[in-house]
Amino acid sequence: MSGTKRRYEELQPQLQRDIVHDYRRGVRGCGYIAIAQKHQLPVATVQSVIARAERAGGNPVAPRGHKKRKLNSAEQAKLCSSLDRNPFATNQQLRARVGNKIAASTVSRYLARAKPRFSAKVAQDQEPEELTENWREEARKWLRGVKTIALSKRIYEDETPIYANEAPHKGRSRVGKPIIRPRSRYATKYTLHVYAKKDRVLHWDLSDQNADTKEIERVAVDAATQMSVGDTLIWDRLGRSGRALHPTHQHYSPAVQEEFKERGVSIKFLPPKGKYFNPIELLFNDLKSHHIRPNFPKNG
Repeated sequence: MSGTKRRYEELQPQLQRDIVHDYRRGVRGCGYIAIAQKHQLPVATVQSVIARAERAGGNPVAPRGHKKRKLNSAEQAKLCSSLDRNPFATNQQLRARVGNKIAASTVSRYLARAKPRFSAKVAQDQEPEELTENWREEARKWLRGVKTIALSKRIYEDETPIYANEAPHKGRSRVGKPIIRPRSRYATKYTLHVYAKKDRVLHWDLSDQNADTKEIERVAVDAATQMSVGDTLIWDRLGRSGRALHPTHQHYSPAVQEEFKERGVSIKFLPPKGKYFNPIELLFNDLKSHHIRPNFPKNG
């Protein structure tokens, strides 16, 4: 195209920068008309180049479609590393890490561009003891001992609370429409006891009593009738507060231990903080998530 017909999009980047430089000199003879004559361009083209540079902070060839980002690459990396170190940090706390240069809502947009990206998750509880090598070694030792017990001879037992207003914790709805769960503030609490072997449930009991020593003894006497000589009951450490040298409550009740001994059943206690070595936990999770809560979605 001839010089006076060119549009500013077709101009070379250096030529556009020269136009902006001439205009910003601010001396006599550097107005729109003079610059247009100097570079053999229409006045409207010169005006467009300068206006575009002003919108882009002085750069006439900046990519279109967005403003210049307020955070540089180092600050963006600092934002992500702060969340890596503290997954529970709020947007307000994260924006403070970069000098409050951006709004709290903008933090989420920066995090959405991270690779790998961040996503909301339910936290997994971890006891402090699980971080120590002593705890791990004790757990390994316990597992080595359990391996010597035949699967057919193992009995696992556990108790879990079930409330009369059990309902799903998560759901889906239209954007902007909250999910409401009408629930009674005070609900009846039940206790579910389950004794199970590899292939079947030996005994279960549901009552509205807390799992105190008396209740543990009552259920254990009934469950013992379903056990055989040589079985091993794997139990958690319910009743051991950590202070008593010889605990006598709940799973450590002398009456319970005597009942099992008469049946030829031995007891092996789980290691401290070792509840996930008990597969009954999986049964309870499945029971609540897929059977109880789905059938009582509103108020239990």
